[in-house]
Amino acid sequence: MTDVYLIRHGETLFNQQGCFQGHSDSPLTEKGQQQALQLAEYFKVIPLQQLYCSDLGRAQSSALPLASAQQLTIKTSGQLREISYDYLDGQPKLQLTAQDKQKLQRLFSGELGYRIGEGETLQEVQERIVNKLNEIALRHPGESIAVVTHGLSIVMLLKHILHIPVDAPRHFNIHNACICHLTCQAERWMLQSIQRND
Repeated sequence: MTDVYLIRHGETLFNQQGCFQGHSDSPLTEKGQQQALQLAEYFKVIPLQQLYCSDLGRAQSSALPLASAQQLTIKTSGQLREISYDYLDGQPKLQLTAQDKQKLQRLFSGELGYRIGEGETLQEVQERIVNKLNEIALRHPGESIAVVTHGLSIVMLLKHILHIPVDAPRHFNIHNACICHLTCQAERWMLQSIQRND
């Protein structure tokens, strides 16, 4: 059985300011840096063999203390990125136009194939994160693996595992530095726990 610990990055300046992040980036806040240090502390009693990470800076900054503590090399992948909102990446949520709000409503309704500009659909995000996690589990059978990624990407993966339709409401939150423990055996995924880290 393979254990995968799916981790959302620590709090960023854009989180604090209420901005869409997407493929844009912003530094960790002081709280986010503390959350990254707490991740290393959390895993003191859980030896890891692999550490994968989104190639975005906020995820890599969150992974660094854990990599140092466990003496692991961070393996980055664009497949572990957050959704792209195209021109809304980095934009404050309070400054959205009525048209922008309508586009977001269509996106999060799970409308098949809908994307904002040149951004991604929810289905595309789900497919790439599921494909990457399956690849990681197959490559490292029986190991314990940490994967540092992003909120919506984690939600899309959990919806897939829990057989929740993409457009269905969710009744769980993925907070900054949250840890989702998953197990995989014979290509069957199971959610074991969701743990806050703040």
